[in-house]
Amino acid sequence: MMLQKDGDTIAAVATPPGPGGIGIIRLSGSKSLEILKKIFRPVKRNCPFKSHVLYYGFIRDPKTGQDVDEALCVYMKAPRTYTREDVVEIQCHSGPAVISQILELCIEEGARLAEPGEFTKRAFLNGRIDLTQAEALNELVKAQASGLSRISLKGLKGALARRINTIKEALVHCLSALEVAIDYPEEDGEILHQEQVITRLSSDVIGPIGELIRSYELGAIYRFGARVLLVGRPNAGKSSIFNALSCEERAIVTEVPGTTRDIIEKQLALRDIPVVLLDTAGIRHSPDPIEAMGIDKVREVADSADLFLWVIDPVQGLGAEEEEVLRLLSAYDTKKCLIVINKLDMLEEAERDLVIESLLQRLRAMLPGEDEPHVCLVSARTGQGMEELTQAIYDILTSREDSSEIDVAPNLRQKEILQRAHEALVRAREGLQMGLSPEIVAIDLRQALDFLGEITGETVTEDILDHIFSSFCLGK
Repeated sequence: MMLQKDGDTIAAVATPPGPGGIGIIRLSGSKSLEILKKIFRPVKRNCPFKSHVLYYGFIRDPKTGQDVDEALCVYMKAPRTYTREDVVEIQCHSGPAVISQILELCIEEGARLAEPGEFTKRAFLNGRIDLTQAEALNELVKAQASGLSRISLKGLKGALARRINTIKEALVHCLSALEVAIDYPEEDGEILHQEQVITRLSSDVIGPIGELIRSYELGAIYRFGARVLLVGRPNAGKSSIFNALSCEERAIVTEVPGTTRDIIEKQLALRDIPVVLLDTAGIRHSPDPIEAMGIDKVREVADSADLFLWVIDPVQGLGAEEEEVLRLLSAYDTKKCLIVINKLDMLEEAERDLVIESLLQRLRAMLPGEDEPHVCLVSARTGQGMEELTQAIYDILTSREDSSEIDVAPNLRQKEILQRAHEALVRAREGLQMGLSPEIVAIDLRQALDFLGEITGETVTEDILDHIFSSFCLGK
């Protein structure tokens, strides 16, 4: 499919806004070097501007002759560049005023402001990367934890594209075998061709596509993260555990029950997955209307929780408050609950084991089902057991799936296309099994081939590209 290429020279700031040590302005297009020569005064006289060589000098306003900032500049000649066009990068100080002035000079001298993701879009249109690599790059830039960054890097290296291309090769082979039957219907080998097509469709096309669809679910925890909700009676130590897991004092900790009355959130990276940790009001019957509102909010956010941390104070034991918590949790899968027995430091060492065992026996009797509950013993105050708690949270959220073992994890767009391709291929296989004519079956196979092309970008439309790249940041 031929897609329109824009011949303009584009410019954008490639570093995050705000003060910093270095700011980068990037240009791409045929006028990049011409613009650089107009606004950059290298210290070295008669500068040859060799490709991929860094030059030191000053950015100067050509209208006033005044220097704007000192800078390091590099010209990179096509096609050995990110976009496969002529590219210039200006490295200056990252003050907002300086960055803005230099970008304005670039635009005044013939560039236009780049749209979000336009540099990467040009890299795609010029054949440097395919669409799966472009989307992987976008996720890599935005990754909040190392799990998604590892998966995205594999995609950037072409892992998903290779899988798709292998499937496409097998699909083309199946389609070619069918077309032999279409072109030479008088040959006796038609039935043999169809049996071969059914076998290869199942093993080399439908099966691998199903695996890719399932890998989306495996990668979801690394892509979207998880919400972990702390629940329990007032003063059980939820806020202390929240602070310990957050590694900062976000929640107020006092001896007064009911201190936390609103939902407190903290985004953090737990091992290699992004997590939103939520501290909540203690659950109990309360005459205080403000505290009661906080308890109602717990029930509102519970639906979105991927895991509940039920914090229990062994000194206070199990009472009416725990019955209230259990009523809340009973509406959810108990596998989503991790019981955290806190305040170990408050128990006398001689009686600790007996108290804990008695507590666990009562909990087993209270909890539905025969599965042994997930339990961690901690002291948020001393840090005892916190490392084990972190690992237990991680194990439950990931079901012990190691992100390093996930080769590819399609994103939502790719998964939906894979599902449409899978449906077309299943129809084709059923058509062959029912004895439909090869011409009818070939329609579904060609449709599936087009769907796979949408993933890599071979059959994608301009509107879809605009939608994909609009989610990129400026300067990328």
